[in-house]
Amino acid sequence: MSRAVFVPLLMIATCSQNETPATDAATPVAAPVMVENPTKIGECAERTIASISTRMNDKLPSKQPKPAKDGGSFVQYTNKNTQVSYDWSAALAHSRVGDRVRMCLVSIPKDCPPGDDRGRVYETTNLRTNEAWTMPDDPHACGGA
Repeated sequence: MSRAVFVPLLMIATCSQNETPATDAATPVAAPVMVENPTKIGECAERTIASISTRMNDKLPSKQPKPAKDGGSFVQYTNKNTQVSYDWSAALAHSRVGDRVRMCLVSIPKDCPPGDDRGRVYETTNLRTNEAWTMPDDPHACGGA
């Protein structure tokens, strides 16, 4: 077989092996449990982005900064909920003030002092871009600094 025919056939065979299997339409996908304020893992709420910045309140760069200049990521919602990370988030950088998001509670710290709710982790999906980020609501877990 000539190289001109072999290479395209090899590419077709390789691509078909890496395809994602089709989703069975009969298999229902569990809808998120929507609530006003998530308190249990798996519960979600819709929010609107009020502000986006670095942790130091600088403009969040649109491209990943060099590690020495990475100020992390911070987002505040119109209801005053926040999410923060020590790392830059591409999905958050692609978001805009006013975008609607779905925040789903994915983790709750254990053995927290009474009244210290910090460190809850949310997976948030921007409903405009369909991109997601996972961040805690505070840079410190409960009982921390």
